[in-house]
Amino acid sequence: MTTSKMPTRSSNQARRPRPGATGKRPAVEVFKFGGASLADADAVRHAIGLILTPRPTRVVTVVSALAGVTDTLLGIAEAAKAGDLRAAEQGVERLHARHRAVALGILPTKTAQKALLADLDAAFAELRTLALGVASLRELTARTRDFLVARGEQLSAQLVVAGLKARGAKAQYVEAAELIYTDGIFGNAFPDLALTDKRVRDRLGPLVRRKVLPVVPGFVGGSPDGALVTLGRGGSDLTATVLGRALKAQRITLWKDVPGLMTTDPRLVPSARIVPQLNVREAAELAYYGAKVLHPRALIPLARVQVPVFVRPFADPEAPGTEISTRHTLQRYPVKALSIVRGQALVTVTGNGMLGVPGIAARTFSALQQAGISVTLITQASSEHSISLCVPAERSEDARRALEQAFSLELSRRELEGMDVKGGMATLAVVGLGMAGSPGIASRMFTSLSRAAVNIVAIAQGSSELNISVVITERDAERAARAVHDEFQLDKIGGGGVRHDDRLDVILLGVGQIGRELLRILPRTRRRVKPTIVGLIDRSGYLFDPDGLSTRQLLNAVALKEQGASLMAIDGAIKASAPEAVSQIARHALSRPVLVDLTADETLPAIRKAITADWDVVLANKKPLSAPRPDVEQLRALAVQHGARILHETTVGAGLPVMDSYAKLVETGDKVLRIEGCTSGTLGFLLTEIGKGRPFSEALRDAMALGYTEPDPRDDLSGMDVARKALILARLIGFTGDLTDVTVESLVPEAFRSMPVAKFKSTLADQDAAWAARQAAATRQGRVLRYVLRATKTNVKVGLQAVPPSHPLAGLRGTDNQIVFTTMRYREHPLVITGPGAGPAVTAAGVLNDILQLTPA
Repeated sequence: MTTSKMPTRSSNQARRPRPGATGKRPAVEVFKFGGASLADADAVRHAIGLILTPRPTRVVTVVSALAGVTDTLLGIAEAAKAGDLRAAEQGVERLHARHRAVALGILPTKTAQKALLADLDAAFAELRTLALGVASLRELTARTRDFLVARGEQLSAQLVVAGLKARGAKAQYVEAAELIYTDGIFGNAFPDLALTDKRVRDRLGPLVRRKVLPVVPGFVGGSPDGALVTLGRGGSDLTATVLGRALKAQRITLWKDVPGLMTTDPRLVPSARIVPQLNVREAAELAYYGAKVLHPRALIPLARVQVPVFVRPFADPEAPGTEISTRHTLQRYPVKALSIVRGQALVTVTGNGMLGVPGIAARTFSALQQAGISVTLITQASSEHSISLCVPAERSEDARRALEQAFSLELSRRELEGMDVKGGMATLAVVGLGMAGSPGIASRMFTSLSRAAVNIVAIAQGSSELNISVVITERDAERAARAVHDEFQLDKIGGGGVRHDDRLDVILLGVGQIGRELLRILPRTRRRVKPTIVGLIDRSGYLFDPDGLSTRQLLNAVALKEQGASLMAIDGAIKASAPEAVSQIARHALSRPVLVDLTADETLPAIRKAITADWDVVLANKKPLSAPRPDVEQLRALAVQHGARILHETTVGAGLPVMDSYAKLVETGDKVLRIEGCTSGTLGFLLTEIGKGRPFSEALRDAMALGYTEPDPRDDLSGMDVARKALILARLIGFTGDLTDVTVESLVPEAFRSMPVAKFKSTLADQDAAWAARQAAATRQGRVLRYVLRATKTNVKVGLQAVPPSHPLAGLRGTDNQIVFTTMRYREHPLVITGPGAGPAVTAAGVLNDILQLTPA
């Protein structure tokens, strides 16, 4: 096929100004539809609908062959070359029938169908003749192969043009060979960009100005002698970027069967997400290193022009996809994505004769170039003792022979030891412009691979630091990809950022008295790594900033909560349940995230979400760990699975080191036999005051005024709070029961349990006589009243006891708590832990201590 010579315009016409300048040139957008987007009549109709969607730009369309057609055409060519005319004819018939079906599916009228079907019949008749000629000669030249294979794109373009005209649009088929002038290399031609720019402007410019929709076959160009050539597999992307460059398009949209460019192959890492924006250089690196969404050479025409490319999903046109442009996003996100190239072999040239000898590397690459072998990675030891390079595994033995031939003299002299070939290799590349000048990227990559037990065989990094590549065994590829992807949190919003070694991100679940006190004492923390509050969650919703909530925001939240308002009263707060809030926050890349549960609610669903997101958890809330045993066991198993830590010191003794002491006893080989104690500061205060002779009603009102009780004091008097603490402790030493198996003595008389809170408070004096009698009975026995928990492996009980003066619990005063461990080592003289056990300040300090345990020293 020859290209037609088009008349040229004057230089003034060729240099029309950009939109917005005098003599406005129409704004142009280039659409490219791949084969998967043109699979059948429905898909072609969808593509036509996208082209005709009203927009301020005028569309130039590039199309690939229908899905699978190129492979079928190649099969026809090979069958004909082998003399198998039957197979070739069957292939032609299948393609003819498929294109006819699409034509009938997109054209509504018989007249339009008849005209297009006649064109298709002529095209396939020519294809049969061409196949017959190849079969007769038993020869398939590169020129003939290109001429035959290009039919796929040409037929696809004719279908789209006919469909557009049937919808009333002005559309015109434009042969790509008339536009794209190439170097003439059959099967892998590349455009002469300067000449092509002029041809495209001359040919397409007038059509665009006349509001005609040009449709151009992708993958095809013209040679210097007028022959038709192809641009290599996937070259339709290159066609689109060449046209976009020449037309100075506002944008180029590549409609694909994927949502955009991903942080890595989702088949390797299911949590991979769309990268919203890539610099042209970053996208080129990913395309080269195996990201098959984009043709590796497609971005070359855009190297020095301001034309953005958008990779968008054909099935979801409203989705933004991925922008590829000269924009360089913030340095704070140095790593954008990673790519894996499988099926590699590592070839190493080794020998002392290489030291200081110039030209060894050049001869190595020349030998491989002459053998037509592509090199994907190169690395050389500084000692010059060896050069290693990666080649496709199927060409590894060809590479060995080419190098042995090139260095036959050196091998015979033993100046080179030989050519070592290791098959079964893969290359992992981490890509991002921001890696340059961001310390620690390589360290984090190598550390993550080490933790995943992945051995690095070779390393390569250019001075630009645009990518770091390592060679690993192919069997480790999936594990390596997941390890590096997780290390840089590429599945998160804001992933790929610089690690904040001085931060621990805290999300508070509950902003009550304890939460507000914690916010007050946090700034006084003396640690290199300081906790940063990034999120607050209450029953109404959440407030979140991945960079940390400002002091002003936190003070505002404290003030509003003290007034009884919810977080939704704050600008920027988002309505959500606690599990929803955790899920939304977990979409962001955070530094060592910790969920701190300061509520008294049933929060297991939110905690599970946090652990699944690999967060640590600090609990002041007793309910999660006093839930039914299967739920608690599942929670702990989930934590082990995700490597999450659950710290809960304040669930039992507020700020007392109860859990820490238990852990140290067990770690040193002791066995805890029994745990006793008074763990309610509220009840401790109440019983101390009654012991002094004060009426129950007066003492309880003081406790309420001091903030020691829950809003409904019956929550404290019922004993359930102590029962939950007792259950948590009992489970440590092997108790297998649930809260319903704990014997609980309630201090609320039956008649007072169901009445409204206000009425209960107004009738407190009605209980004074009963309490006075209890106290009098204990005094007569020389004992004092205490509300005691007792936990063993087989039994848990909480209730009011009159203890003798010699008992450790007898000496308690006010809100102090006490835990008594009876162990194999401390049997005769139990280990006693005593200290303050009530009040927001004490509990907040205990919570802070747990948080600080999660930070590096």
